Amino acid sequence: MKNKSLPFLWFVLFICISCKSNKNLVVVHTIDTIISEQIKDGNKLIDSLLADRFSYNKALIEDGFNSKKQLPKPTTIINNTPFKTISFNGLNYLVKDGKVVDIKGLNLSISALFIITEKLANLDQIQQYCCEKANLEYQQENRDMNAIKTLDRQYFAALNTLKNITSSIATEAKKRNASILIEMLLAKIKLPEIKNLGVTKRNYIAKIE
Repeated sequence: MKNKSLPFLWFVLFICISCKSNKNLVVVHTIDTIISEQIKDGNKLIDSLLADRFSYNKALIEDGFNSKKQLPKPTTIINNTPFKTISFNGLNYLVKDGKVVDIKGLNLSISALFIITEKLANLDQIQQYCCEKANLEYQQENRDMNAIKTLDRQYFAALNTLKNITSSIATEAKKRNASILIEMLLAKIKLPEIKNLGVTKRNYIAKIE
């Protein structure tokens, strides 16, 4: 009887192990799904911001500057974020407290990470600032169209420059000594700080060289 019961016991044991393995697979799959959902696509976000502003401006012109369409929402990309991963051109940027602390797959120096943060955060601050100020100007009874046009140009310029920089980082990342090359590349790019922006009668025009 003992010998006849052995196959049954092995069968039960096999079922238990299989169930446990399947459970582990489900857990791992769930974790991977959560992680992938937490990664924001930076390129899509920038394209969306550009499209929203362009769409609003187009509607405004078509409606004789009396459009009831909702103003584009100022959106942060890098700044004021506690912790997230954002993807640009296939590279995952780990952002913590508004700073790029790592780009997965790259061995970057502290100075390289510092200058990456400096450029991206500066551009992010400019685009968000210009969006907010343009929105406020649109709501003025006697809106300054020249100020709005300038703010819009700076808004589009900041976002497109951010796209170009992250694209260049992705290109340099494929080369040897990527950390040094990225640092040298970004050091050549001069950007204004918000406190040093140009001035109009309402005091908010950015200059991006």
